[in-house]
Amino acid sequence: MIGTLTFKKFTGEKLENVEEYVKNYCEEHKNDNIEILVGTDSQNKRSYTTYSTVIAMYTPGHGAHCIFKRWRTPKERIRNTRLLKEVEESLNIAESLVKYGCPKPKYIDIDINPNPKYKSNEVYQAARGWIEGMGYEVRYKTLAPLVTTVADWLVKS
Repeated sequence: MIGTLTFKKFTGEKLENVEEYVKNYCEEHKNDNIEILVGTDSQNKRSYTTYSTVIAMYTPGHGAHCIFKRWRTPKERIRNTRLLKEVEESLNIAESLVKYGCPKPKYIDIDINPNPKYKSNEVYQAARGWIEGMGYEVRYKTLAPLVTTVADWLVKS
């Protein structure tokens, strides 16, 4: 089971075994060509950092069913460390889903900009190489990835 934090639906319902939930959802919707997407975002506030990870079960052309977990840690003052922690969390989730027998996530969405004029670009190549080296496709900030948009909303709310 993924970590000690509980994933939730947006209704507030807690999911005790997220891998089982995702696997069952995909089996129930097997004719819908479900794509699994995973992404994490974070934001520093006062003395802490809020992280949010989202798993989306996306049906192309018909929307997505998203679940999430959100947690706080002491403030991570080093941006690059925080951004790579986001990547690590998403990869851990993806690997746990695959090991459980869920469909392999189609994308890992990252909130990192490939444009050198943005500060997050400092870790773009490292993040991309890490994700692709693990066998996943990566989508980055300018592609407006679904799950990091939802995760961004969660860390700000």
